[in-house]
Amino acid sequence: MNTDDVIRLLPRNVAAQRRLGPLPASVVPVAGNPASTRLEAGVGNCYPGLECDLRNLERRFFPFLEVDIGDPIVAVIAVDAAAARAAHLAGTIDKDAAATYRHLSTTMKRGAHWRIVAIHGQFGSLGTLAVDLTANRVSSIGRDRLPIDNWTAVRLLTADSVVTLTLAKGRTRRTLAGPRARYLGDDGALADFFRPGELTQSLCSPWTHDFRDCGCFYWASNHPDIAQPLVSVPPSDQVDWHSDVIWERRDRGTTRPPHEKTRATAADADALEMHHHEINSRWQELNFVVEGREIVGAYAPLRPVGTPLASNAVLLAHLKYAAGVELAVVHEYLAAAFSLREPGSTTGKLNDDIEAAHSEIMRVAIGEMRHIRAVNDVIRSLAFEPFAPALNVATQVPGLTPGSLRPVNFQPATPDTITSFIAVEAPSVSVDGYYTNILATLEAGKFSAEAQTIRTVMSEGADHWESFRFVQLWLGRHPDLGEYLAIQDPRPPPPRNAAHANLQQLYLALLNQLYTGYQLGIPEGVPPINRARTSMVSGLLPAAWDVAAAGFLVRFDPIVDARFAPLFPPP
Repeated sequence: MNTDDVIRLLPRNVAAQRRLGPLPASVVPVAGNPASTRLEAGVGNCYPGLECDLRNLERRFFPFLEVDIGDPIVAVIAVDAAAARAAHLAGTIDKDAAATYRHLSTTMKRGAHWRIVAIHGQFGSLGTLAVDLTANRVSSIGRDRLPIDNWTAVRLLTADSVVTLTLAKGRTRRTLAGPRARYLGDDGALADFFRPGELTQSLCSPWTHDFRDCGCFYWASNHPDIAQPLVSVPPSDQVDWHSDVIWERRDRGTTRPPHEKTRATAADADALEMHHHEINSRWQELNFVVEGREIVGAYAPLRPVGTPLASNAVLLAHLKYAAGVELAVVHEYLAAAFSLREPGSTTGKLNDDIEAAHSEIMRVAIGEMRHIRAVNDVIRSLAFEPFAPALNVATQVPGLTPGSLRPVNFQPATPDTITSFIAVEAPSVSVDGYYTNILATLEAGKFSAEAQTIRTVMSEGADHWESFRFVQLWLGRHPDLGEYLAIQDPRPPPPRNAAHANLQQLYLALLNQLYTGYQLGIPEGVPPINRARTSMVSGLLPAAWDVAAAGFLVRFDPIVDARFAPLFPPP
């Protein structure tokens, strides 16, 4: 293969590419946007940080309106009446909509306060919903779920889809319908309606005392409001040392875990945190934070040590098997997640622990799905052979000791099961350890972009390991398994069970959508990939609850289709 003839960097974000017409169409890169960059990779992410506050993107989600999104109030703070009038003259909005915009603008100039009280529209993978923004939505888990807060609701609205707003001023109601605005223009840059400086206008000033009382995570990179404390010496494996604590706390000792209570009231802040004048004199005690934990001294990253694989063919075999392992552990995690009682079926601390455990296991399972996509991206990018998506399910997963394997096993979320998950995700061991030889091979071959993708997968595995440690803590508070487990019998459903058969059918359809999307690549494959995500949330997960409601453990049968058939470990 002549590497000069192959472009290995695949655009993974909208801003890194420009379509020349509707799909299928040619795509050209946009200057200044690295092809490997994604929004979630930003230093600031969705919190005030060094570069921007992405929450401000939603302030102009609806044509000609600027809003301030809070809970429960989403306030209209400005109306671009001139632009609405021009749109009416151009025929893009009707006279009734123009009149409503004019009424909003006129009354607001007289001191009226309008707010959005309901939204009807397409909320991404949650489907078409009517969301009451004034209602208290305390959970976003299970069937028929709603966005958990107003900002999330607005964030989920599908670009260009029709959105209907219900606006209120006292008892007066008005409605407006229009397309959900896009963040980007056709040139790949931010849309023209965003003003210079708008995405940074809500940021804190990190070198002043804003971070003491502003109520937000003021700097999301190396000085957060909360972090894991400086670990005891020798390093302790107690869960208390892995709990988030207040970063600017008064207690700076290291002989015992600091108080993990986060700021809840002014009295708590005074008791647990340094005062402003103390920060002036004790600033040097506020440790830097790397990988979520306070550190002192030089940071030495742990570099995995692997042996390069013998050939490109062997590398591809190991990558395909790695994708199969990720898919296999998703199966195991879903079985455990849906063995728990459905959140909301009990009360108090027990319900909180069940809800937290289910949410974290599902979050890890979704993370593994992203890893499957990442490994497929690497396989496509290497272009050693004609690309075929890697969606076969591994029959075995790496064990706790190097080179060991164990069969895929569907089990309820018992203590032993959670312990096995911790072992699977342990840093530099098991699945993480399996990637070390792959990483060493990519680094030796100067495949820098692909190596970085694998490093990301490995680092996220460490996060999954810690998540399961917390699940172990939460469920471990309830020694009676019947308190939190709805299903304890791991036996499969009987033949021809309707709920189980429906789950298998939906799962196969989802794999077909992913296969099509991965095969087409980006951007042509975006529609089937998005359909797969939607079917997962609106179809597969409710079907899994149906299996659990019938009293059976969620499990996935082997598939005969060669594209998804069981995959054995490479020799």
